[in-house]
Amino acid sequence: MKEIGWKELKLKVHLPRSITRASCLPELKEFIGQERALEALETGIRMNTVGFNIFVSGLTNTGRRTFVRRFLTEKIGDGGSSRDWLYVYNFENPRSPNTISTNAGIGRKLKKDLEDFVEIMVNSVKEVFQSDDYQKKVSSLQNENNERKNNLLKELVEKAREEQYLVQINQAGVATIPLWNDKPLTQEVYDALPEEYQQDIDRRGEKVRDMVNTYILELRKLEREYGDKLKELNRYVVTFAIEGHLAELKEKYKENAEIVDFLERLKKDISDNLDFFFHENLDAMNFFKRRYAVNLFVDNSQSTGRPVVEEMNATYSNLFGRIEYVAKMGMLDTDHTMIRAGAVHRANGGFLILDAKNVLSEPYVWSTLKQILFDGSLMIENLEHRLGLVSTVSLKPEPIPIDVKVILIGEPWIYQLLTAYDPDFKKLFKIKAEFDWEMDFNSNSAEKFCRFVRSITSESSLLDFDRSALKEIIRKAVQLSGDRKKLSTRFGMLKQLLEESSGLAKVEGADLVSGKHIEKAWNSMKKRVSLYKDKIEEEFKRSTIYVETKGIAVGEVNGLTVVETEDMSFGIPVKITAKVSPGSEGIVDIQREAGLSGKIHTKASMIVLGYLSSRYARRYPLSLSAFISFEQVYSMVEGDSASVAEVVTLLSAISGIPLKQSVAVTGSINQSGRVQPVGGIPQKIEGFFKLCQIKGFNGEQGVIVPDSNYDNLVLSDEVVNAVREGLFHIWTVDTVDEALEILSGMKAGVQNKDGTYPPGTFNRAVCDNLEKFYKIVQSEVEKRKKKK
Repeated sequence: MKEIGWKELKLKVHLPRSITRASCLPELKEFIGQERALEALETGIRMNTVGFNIFVSGLTNTGRRTFVRRFLTEKIGDGGSSRDWLYVYNFENPRSPNTISTNAGIGRKLKKDLEDFVEIMVNSVKEVFQSDDYQKKVSSLQNENNERKNNLLKELVEKAREEQYLVQINQAGVATIPLWNDKPLTQEVYDALPEEYQQDIDRRGEKVRDMVNTYILELRKLEREYGDKLKELNRYVVTFAIEGHLAELKEKYKENAEIVDFLERLKKDISDNLDFFFHENLDAMNFFKRRYAVNLFVDNSQSTGRPVVEEMNATYSNLFGRIEYVAKMGMLDTDHTMIRAGAVHRANGGFLILDAKNVLSEPYVWSTLKQILFDGSLMIENLEHRLGLVSTVSLKPEPIPIDVKVILIGEPWIYQLLTAYDPDFKKLFKIKAEFDWEMDFNSNSAEKFCRFVRSITSESSLLDFDRSALKEIIRKAVQLSGDRKKLSTRFGMLKQLLEESSGLAKVEGADLVSGKHIEKAWNSMKKRVSLYKDKIEEEFKRSTIYVETKGIAVGEVNGLTVVETEDMSFGIPVKITAKVSPGSEGIVDIQREAGLSGKIHTKASMIVLGYLSSRYARRYPLSLSAFISFEQVYSMVEGDSASVAEVVTLLSAISGIPLKQSVAVTGSINQSGRVQPVGGIPQKIEGFFKLCQIKGFNGEQGVIVPDSNYDNLVLSDEVVNAVREGLFHIWTVDTVDEALEILSGMKAGVQNKDGTYPPGTFNRAVCDNLEKFYKIVQSEVEKRKKKK
């Protein structure tokens, strides 16, 4: 048992004399306090086998994201390089665009070169089709074709003449007219002819009609030949016009077989679509620009080394890409130029940083991400098509091979959830990088912390911090950790504190940030999120919540609890009461009976019973009915930090010895009565201190805490000053007996060999009353036996 003096409570920060302000230090380049996470990240990056993705686990505001981003940025030049990805028109199947992969920067050049080529090609082809030389060649083909048609017709006419038939060709078709005496045979003359003459004329007519059919077939053949020759001529002149430009492109991109193959197919496609140059209502330039446009799907022209992509809004389309549509004539249409990349595509060949909670909350994102990591490829498909919500005709782009290292950032509970319920998780995320929320506090870490401040001032353009400010920010880091030997690594919150301190200093017109600015900003940050705490304190002021801070009472003691909100935790004193009587019910925990006790608290209640039995029931069995209650607590009670308070309350109720209401107590016990450490010590002490401040100090108030929590006595200057002035006290204890002596002002008493305690001690009074309870119970038992 020991009372802690203010000098022990005062948190001392020692810095080298050379550190007079933050600007005199070099910026911090390395990572501090996260050696374990750093080693895990290096292992994950080094492993190229499938499944060695990384889950970064840690509390918020520990700088996980910044740490990972900076680490990966340093690693992007360590082997590997970025690549461009392009989608181009598929000449065989337009609904399934082809991919082309190039070295970084080549895609942008190819896109520009093809845009220029289309301009040159369309203008060159138009020019060549309008040239005199081309027109002469076309006229020559036409003349040749007309001459062959005329010769064929002349031959038909002559052969028909030999059969005494006249052939006439007009727009209505081909007419065959029999001749009689070199004149067209009329129907009257035909009817007057003998039958054998009529049959002969009909026979010759059939022969002539066969010749006409043959002529028509030949005529069509001539037209086809003419068309083929014209097309061949067009291809020839077009090839001549563009071959040089295509040859330059092929030579420029000869190292990439995919580009050369696309240019070859493009050349053939131009020849197959020459009709666009011969129809005034068709826009050749627009047609070919759209058709041969390069969709620079992933552009890494400005990147060096492997890409690092951070996507914190991990919707399905943001991650896996999408296909856009445009309305045309009341219909939705799309093509290869309207395919958009997602973060997975942009990170291909490198690293993708994702927020785990966001990934898990978006529909189909987690399952699709797993599929990609297993298969190593990704085909772009809009979510609405995947779900079958729309029937619009869409594209089916060629899948892209994916080689990406995914870094999921999340809290420990997410990691536990995925490990427990998703068997694929550990197959894909074999590396866990755990972020520590604290680091050792020593002279070396303190100096590095000052360098961290220097880095933030430079990064965020803050005012310089003087020596007092550096010491104060270190004190706040210790307070955040809740341990005198640790510094908090919640760098996100510390950075905010630095920024707000600098802002306050600027408002005051100061040239440097001092310790008072740090303190002022710290209090301001806490005040913004302390509405619920203030409401509780208001209840104490109005005595709506009944907790005394003076006087004595039997079976009553002030316990200490911690309330956690989204932004802060704070302590609330709670009155714990116990009522006992002779009986056989044992210890009844009212919270447990009402269903307001958690499993740990229930266990603690059983430990209390075990302690009482082993300590006070050696001569007589426990024969009592005891009821313990946390007064005015209507929510779930969890944890074992009230064990000491429950024990001393019970012992007070049993013995009839009153306890000081000016002293609050916290700590758990084992069955041997040893006081064990608990959490939230600073918040609990400051919570009771605030209550005493509200009720008024009398110089007797204080708090009892476990001796093993000594390092957790990280308290505000207000509490330390009150201890120095004798207004508030803090005791550490190692056993329940020590707590009893402080609370009762009596000696607890050491057990004799015969199991008894010395007269006039607290424990003797407990044993004496338990003996009375036993005798009363036994007397009642005897009475009942006699009645029977």
